[in-house]
Amino acid sequence: MTKNINTKKAILKSFIKNFYKSLIVAYSFYLAFSTNALALTAEAPSGTTNFKQIIVDKLVKGDPSQKELDALDQERVEKIRKYFARYNLPLQHEAEHFVEYAHKYEIDWRLLAAIGFVESTGGKFACQSASYSAFGWGSCKINFASYEESIDVVSQNLGGHNPNTARYYAGKDVKGILETYNPPHIVPNYASKVMRQMDIIDAQ
Repeated sequence: MTKNINTKKAILKSFIKNFYKSLIVAYSFYLAFSTNALALTAEAPSGTTNFKQIIVDKLVKGDPSQKELDALDQERVEKIRKYFARYNLPLQHEAEHFVEYAHKYEIDWRLLAAIGFVESTGGKFACQSASYSAFGWGSCKINFASYEESIDVVSQNLGGHNPNTARYYAGKDVKGILETYNPPHIVPNYASKVMRQMDIIDAQ
């Protein structure tokens, strides 16, 4: 009788010991896999990040931060400056104004800079009969107080924001604006020449 009791106690003791061992092993596996899972979720995504594309995507969605917009504008300013600086042209110093007034009047940021290159080689051959006239505006008969003022005025007109000229420019795409600015029957291929320079600016 006593022998049977001792045997049962030994079996129970062994069962409890093995049970706790199993719990410890199971808990160890749990901790291991939980840590790995956490590491996987916290790991940074692989591959390079295209900063410009992120901002463009956000622009499309309509939710870029001001910091991101400022960074994109600064990139555009540097591209225009570099474009004119290749040949040390006067309009290189107006890069910020091109971007500023393009925003204000809702035109392509490259448009007026490209026109300035085609019309006067970036201000190098600006009109002699009118001051600060590097864009061919008014057939060299309109004076400006500075290049900034001329960029402001011409951008306003091209964007369709001048009531006196809005009927010619408002609502048109880049090609339409350029073909109004210098019609094909007056200057053949003018639009394509300017748009080619726009592509070069963007590639800087």
